[in-house]
Amino acid sequence: MNDNKLTIEEVQCLLWHGLTSIQIKKTSLDAFDAMYNENQEKFDEWLDKAEHLFDKEYEIGVKVISIQEDSYPANLSAIGDDAPPLIHLLGNSKLIERTDSVAIIGARAADRQGLDAAFTLGAKYASEGKVIVSGLAVGCDKAAHEGCLSVGGETIAIVASGLDITHPKENISLQKRILDNNGLLISEQPFSVKANPSRLVARNRLQAALSESVILAQCPEQSGSMHTMRFARKYYKKSYAVEFSKYTEIKGGNRLLIDSKQAISLRP
Repeated sequence: MNDNKLTIEEVQCLLWHGLTSIQIKKTSLDAFDAMYNENQEKFDEWLDKAEHLFDKEYEIGVKVISIQEDSYPANLSAIGDDAPPLIHLLGNSKLIERTDSVAIIGARAADRQGLDAAFTLGAKYASEGKVIVSGLAVGCDKAAHEGCLSVGGETIAIVASGLDITHPKENISLQKRILDNNGLLISEQPFSVKANPSRLVARNRLQAALSESVILAQCPEQSGSMHTMRFARKYYKKSYAVEFSKYTEIKGGNRLLIDSKQAISLRP
């Protein structure tokens, strides 16, 4: 790292101070020192806290990359102020360099058709050599990860908690399988931070940003997955939704996106 760039602890301090991603990206060491001098007691506390957190992360192999580093992913940098100032990676960090990833998403309470679609698509695109991106949730996310793993593919799970927490807990074994099979876990949250509704929505933008295309397996009209599809359109990603012969409430999001031409219909 260039000597004029901030350490990850300093970047985390600016995050807690309330700066935006773009502001943090442009903050020089001199500018940081000026802020530090104005808020020394608070900054000292934050820097100590950040150092303690990141030491714990390093102990289990987590890699932390700042938005100021040359190794920060270009596809995240491209989303401007939506880009996370820090990303925390556990596993095969080379996967973030891939430009052919496919996000497969959908509802937690999916029916059998939705789960089968997510699994089939995960296996199909992984067989073609693409990286499968999803969110480690139950339902369609889990099915997409499992479809990928069933054919020996590589998958990225983007989560809304610190990497010392598995959310939901029932996916601990799936998380282990992802890591054991050359996959990657990504979070913008440091250790000890729990998932909540706002962090889950924020997580969705990273699924879209890190992918070449985003596929909705199944969800109702009101669903977190619809946030991901909105982010996909915002970032000019290819957007697809699985087409069904009959639509029920759980498939309402698919019908809405296809009928409004916000997504291209897709048959697994």
